[in-house]
Amino acid sequence: MTFRFAQTEGGSPNFTGTLLRWLRRFMPVVATMALVAALLFAMYFTELDWQWVTFLGGVLFAALLALVGRASRAEWSIARRTAQLSQVRDRLAHEISSRTRAQIAYQAAEEKMRLMGDAMPEMLIYVNAEQWVEFHNQAFRVWIGLRDVQIEGHKMSEVFGQGTYGDVQARVMKALGGERITFERSQKMADGTPCRLHIAYLPHRTKQGEVLGFLGVLADITQRAQAGTETSAKPTATAEESQTVNPSLVISQTGGQTLYLKSITQQLTGWSDPAARLRQAFERNEFLLYSQNIVSVDGTPRENFYEIFIRLQEEEDAMAPPGAFIPVAEHLNMTTDLDHWVIRNVVNWHRDTRRDTVHWHDALYGINLFPATISNPQFGAFLQRELARGEIPPQVLCFEIPEEEAIERPAAVTRLVTELNRLGCRVALGGFGGGKVSFDTLNHLAVHFLKIDGSIIRDIEANPVNLAKITAIGRVSKAIGVRTVAQFVESIELLPRLHELGIDYAQGYGISRPQPIDELLPRAV
Repeated sequence: MTFRFAQTEGGSPNFTGTLLRWLRRFMPVVATMALVAALLFAMYFTELDWQWVTFLGGVLFAALLALVGRASRAEWSIARRTAQLSQVRDRLAHEISSRTRAQIAYQAAEEKMRLMGDAMPEMLIYVNAEQWVEFHNQAFRVWIGLRDVQIEGHKMSEVFGQGTYGDVQARVMKALGGERITFERSQKMADGTPCRLHIAYLPHRTKQGEVLGFLGVLADITQRAQAGTETSAKPTATAEESQTVNPSLVISQTGGQTLYLKSITQQLTGWSDPAARLRQAFERNEFLLYSQNIVSVDGTPRENFYEIFIRLQEEEDAMAPPGAFIPVAEHLNMTTDLDHWVIRNVVNWHRDTRRDTVHWHDALYGINLFPATISNPQFGAFLQRELARGEIPPQVLCFEIPEEEAIERPAAVTRLVTELNRLGCRVALGGFGGGKVSFDTLNHLAVHFLKIDGSIIRDIEANPVNLAKITAIGRVSKAIGVRTVAQFVESIELLPRLHELGIDYAQGYGISRPQPIDELLPRAV
């Protein structure tokens, strides 16, 4: 019998380890042979006395039986381990095969997605919840002048640069909060050439409502802006284009390139003709009112304060996402029709509910207005007619105007706010403080509420800058007699802290989720 000794680092044999392994392997056999020898020796010295022979023979038989049993158990254990190993190998091979197929399918889907993205004339970029860029198309890459490795896997602030990112950061945070954002901005390209962009941020939600990120769609409208056309104007098609393109499906045309509204909306809703579907919804009155509670942060019962939302009823009680039908309404210049529908139905609902129920505090319904309605000089006359028709007090309606509209179109907003105050309605300035906190806008606007942008509410405990913003807004608002509403409040535990900072109301999924307005229950006096 030969021994192979493992060599240590110094080159000497590892006798101890080898000896122990050898003993563990052969010890049972050696012990059995030693026992047999001892028994035979004992029999010899007892002069083969039959009583001792019987006793020692029994011991010998028991030892042999134990040895056989040990060998049998070892053989069974080896067989079981072999079968288990075979099953593990089969499962591993199946998992490897499944993973390989999934990887091939994922790569094929990614290639198709990139192919479709690169075929789009507009610039696309997908940003996840942590603001890492996960996808972009060729148009975006060419426009921004970077390589693939400089875009995907990098922070949005790194891709766009700190200056540009700082300008859009507030809107990015709104999109990551679940709000659909559309706006225009002017900026210079890498070579210094000025350009005008129409930008949309479309939130990506799970079925549970969690926002995973957003898709950014950027359209270069420089030529259209230079030609003096408005962004919301209805595009026209040439005679040649009208033979092959349905003009109602075109959302923009730039430099001979066409972005089809149908391609995005159909993915969200399955509509084959978004324009016809929206017109049908108006004809059949298929919209619904939803509401979200706005509560006092100190728990004091005040008015029944709600923000009103519009939803579109689909088949099987499904709801079309606002991000699907609102762009269609914007393109068709029908957003004012949406605002009129909401106001008309809120007036009807409040009138009918108060007629049947006497135990109401003074209600307050917050209604967001689209830019087209804000600029419409006939809106005041329409609202006055509705208030007279519904015989309801005007102070139950609170119209929300985005702060960015007040900054970009101060004359139109001032005219509208003056008209609303004349009628006796209340006014809220929405998205306040999303960028720089400035109270200059309030110098010429008599508003009743400031709705503080949710992007600075979320991390007030961890972000001292946002905490300072909230503190300043609370103090100034108290001084000028304007009440404040904190938006996107995600936890009811935040209410005491907001009360300490001088905030009056809170709104968000941590307070309540939007629900059909018919499910509202009046609060007894």
